[in-house]
Amino acid sequence: MGIDEIISVVPYDKQWTILFQNERVNLFKAFKDDAIDIQHFGSTSVQGMFAKPIVDILIGVKTLDLKNSVANNLIQLGYEGFGEMDGTGRLYFRKRQEHAYNLAVVIWNSEQWINNLLIRDYLRNNPHIAQQYSERKLKAITKGYTALLSYSDEKADYVSNILEQAKKSGRYNYKK
Repeated sequence: MGIDEIISVVPYDKQWTILFQNERVNLFKAFKDDAIDIQHFGSTSVQGMFAKPIVDILIGVKTLDLKNSVANNLIQLGYEGFGEMDGTGRLYFRKRQEHAYNLAVVIWNSEQWINNLLIRDYLRNNPHIAQQYSERKLKAITKGYTALLSYSDEKADYVSNILEQAKKSGRYNYKK
C-alpha cells in the first residue's frame, strides 16, 4: 500500500486518548530503551477538535537508526514502515487495523519534536484557534481534498501559521 490514502475528518472522540495510552504501553515495549518519550500529538490529542480518526503518536529517540529488533517489534504490532519522509528527520510508520495509528519517530528534543508539541499545546490552550483549524479541515474535505497528501498540502500553510503563533506567544518553552 502506498503512503497516500483516502481520509475523512470526524468530530472529536474521547476514546482517542484511551487508544493512545494503550498503544503507548505497546510501543514502549517495542522500543525498549530506545524510546526516550512517547507523546500523543496531532488533532486527536486536542479535545474538541475535528480530526482524521487516526491517533498520531510522536516517539522521541536518540537516533533514527532503529535496531532491527525495534523494526521487527513494530511489524509484530501491525505497523508498516515508510522510512524517512522527504529528508525531514522523521521516520513514518502506520497501522491500519480496528484502530488506526500514525507514528512519527524523531530525535528527542529536536526541532521536529519541539514543533509538534508546540502546535499541540497551543491548540489545547486556545480553543478558538482549534475551532478555526477544525473548520479549515472540514472545508478542505468539502473542497475535495480527500486524499492524504492533497489534504496535507491544502492545510500546510495554515499549520505553519499556527506554529509561528505558538512560537510568538512565548508561553510554550521547550528547550533543547
